[in-house]
Amino acid sequence: MNRTKKQSSFLCILCLFLPLKGIGASLPFDNETDTLSIQTMDEVVVVSTPKEHASLRQQALSYSSYGETQLKLKDINNIKDLTANVPGLFIPNYGSRLTSSVYLRGVGSRIGTPAIGMYIDDIPLANMSSMDQDLSDADRIDVLRGPQGTLFGRNTIGGLIRVYTKNPMNYQGTDIMLSGATYFNARARVTHYHRLSDRFAFSAGLSYEHKDGFFENQALNGQHADRSDDLAVRWRGIFRPSDKVRLDLSARYQWTKQGGYPYAAKEGNDAGEVAYNRASKYRRNLLSVGLNAEHDLGSIMLTSTTGFQFLKDDMFMDQDFTRQDLYTLQQKQNSKTFSEEIAVKSKNKKRWQWTSGVNFQYQWLKTEAPVTFYQEGIDWLSGIINSSLPDLTSKGMGPMSITLNNDVMPMGGTFNTPTLNLGIFHQSTIEIVKNLSLDLGVRLDYEHYKMAYDAPGNVDFDFAINSAHVPIMLNDLNIKPTFQGKTSKHNWHVLPKASLKYDFGKTGNVYASVSRGYRSGGYNVQMFSDLLQTEMRRQMMGAIDAGAEAYLNNLFSRMPSIPGFNPQSHIDMIMGRIRSSMPVVESPDVAQAAYYKPETAWNYEIGSHLNLFDGRLKADLAAFWIETRNLQLSQMSESGMGRITVNANRSRSIGMEASLQAYITDDLSVNTSYGYTHATLRHSGNEEHTSDYYVPFAPQHTMSVGAQYIWHTRGWLQHISLYTGCKGAGRIYWTRENDLSQPFYALLDAKLTVTHNDLELSLWGNNLTDTHYDAFSFATRGKVFFQKGTPLQVGIDLRLKL
Repeated sequence: MNRTKKQSSFLCILCLFLPLKGIGASLPFDNETDTLSIQTMDEVVVVSTPKEHASLRQQALSYSSYGETQLKLKDINNIKDLTANVPGLFIPNYGSRLTSSVYLRGVGSRIGTPAIGMYIDDIPLANMSSMDQDLSDADRIDVLRGPQGTLFGRNTIGGLIRVYTKNPMNYQGTDIMLSGATYFNARARVTHYHRLSDRFAFSAGLSYEHKDGFFENQALNGQHADRSDDLAVRWRGIFRPSDKVRLDLSARYQWTKQGGYPYAAKEGNDAGEVAYNRASKYRRNLLSVGLNAEHDLGSIMLTSTTGFQFLKDDMFMDQDFTRQDLYTLQQKQNSKTFSEEIAVKSKNKKRWQWTSGVNFQYQWLKTEAPVTFYQEGIDWLSGIINSSLPDLTSKGMGPMSITLNNDVMPMGGTFNTPTLNLGIFHQSTIEIVKNLSLDLGVRLDYEHYKMAYDAPGNVDFDFAINSAHVPIMLNDLNIKPTFQGKTSKHNWHVLPKASLKYDFGKTGNVYASVSRGYRSGGYNVQMFSDLLQTEMRRQMMGAIDAGAEAYLNNLFSRMPSIPGFNPQSHIDMIMGRIRSSMPVVESPDVAQAAYYKPETAWNYEIGSHLNLFDGRLKADLAAFWIETRNLQLSQMSESGMGRITVNANRSRSIGMEASLQAYITDDLSVNTSYGYTHATLRHSGNEEHTSDYYVPFAPQHTMSVGAQYIWHTRGWLQHISLYTGCKGAGRIYWTRENDLSQPFYALLDAKLTVTHNDLELSLWGNNLTDTHYDAFSFATRGKVFFQKGTPLQVGIDLRLKL
């Protein structure tokens, strides 16, 4: 262990014992809300849920919940900030806001469809590209671990993240927040909550964040590679036309302008430095609109949840990540998603409670994903092609060579990939005897997805066989490798769930559960550059064959007649040597090459939620066993020009989670959490690596520990609080072959807050030991690249309520 790691590990332990003494008067324990301890959050923040009958702590599932105080203390402003705070959760902060690689319990994804679902005010987000957004207005965030497919359907195979914003019916006033930090980072937010009457209330907010960036691109004169600007606008209105009807309309818009992708090489002249010649960028426009309608019908509650999401983004990346001008990748997405869910749940407190519903979702998605080769890249590609050509010297001829003549050569196309999802579900909770209950549920899901593709190409090239006898020179050849067509797939999924729970009353409960989840399949669009290259080589062979024969016919037709010499026999001999030596390239099967299958998993779990010592200690424990089939893995395409999703055979994830929240005194609160995950690809060994590989991006250990102490004074400052926290994750393997990894690392954070009435001032620091770690690493074209983790940063926040 190096010195930095030793320091961070020691300070993580020391931080719990820093605040030992208080000054001034203490408030009674029951009135204290400004602490890290998580009370029964559903009792503190009342949230209307269209499907559930009980608070999370009373359900047979493993979860973590963070209220507004915890979100501020831990500086959680987007889902990436949840990493390691939630046991088993890992969302690496790399690339750009396009990338939301969420992993939980060894289940996750980097591209394609998400493995962990996300809802904001009960409205689902359809795209992984939309998950990393500003959540500074969140009043509460829940993370439900394990498959949630019975009630929530597709793409919740690993769990579910739910975000709730402040309810303007219960909270009024104007919140203002200003923040500044090192590296020229700044944030500003203002949100107004107004209740006009007992029937109508609304909130409206505006936020802006600027980051100058942590990393400089040495190939572009020190230009910041990851500079970003984000602007977000939010509105929410709640209308109660009667005591039985409630309408909740929300709208969120976010504009993002970002650099991103500060990837550096591990070795070479620019080792450890970002140095690529074309500036990368990401642009996004994201709009989400949702309407929740509730109708109390007496014995049942009827809810309708309607959502619409519009996403338009543009990602441009220097895909070779070097000073060379080889090739770039650009991906433009235009997505519109409409969803509708109608749910009915019982309201009685009898021994049988139930929820039933139907769900519909349709997504239109148009993607443009060209890989563009520039002059150095075209020369490099020519070298790859020529390396596969035979040398005919032994056959009395000479070496072959191909020269590409394009100045710029794009490969890619336009792809329409709409998806239809239909679901019907039911779940019942039955009290078998007093304190013993059984949950039984099932969901039937149907998915239909298709792809219409138009991927054209245009390649100019010359061909030569250098021979002393009959040299062949073919100039100005042209081919048009093109893929146009349609393909589609559909799947049915049955998602059952069963759990048994025993309640100890106020002490807590124990439970055992089994559930099934799935993640959608789909089509890879970034691999079409590979398919076009294959088709390019196939057409080249055909063009060379036809061109060489025409060239020889023309050559020998101009020669004088020689007695005993048969030109056609000589042409046939030469062409026979060429044809027998040329590589055979088959035309790719697009439907088979681009498609990846749905991923399914069974989750077996036991756990407990305990409330001890009159609520001063809360403990949450869980152990799980997950069997996954057709695990979806992200990897670089064969050429290294884009990422694709492939299916592994099976994976197994075994682990445990533990969380403790405690009031040590009325002023000192402590929380800690730990997750252990042993996630392996089954039957993945070979002669050189006989054991199973670990699942990439699934850390074996996640942990967090934090303490808050509050001084209550009689002077101008009512409260002074000190928070110290530490979080860590590792070992993390980055590749399927487990040849790149990040050892366990820990980050130390602290925050000092002073409060006067409705004014709050905080001084904070993140990664105080300046621990060096890799936020992400990958290999392409035989080279290893990585993004450094965020360095030490300090800042100041000012909050004011009017």
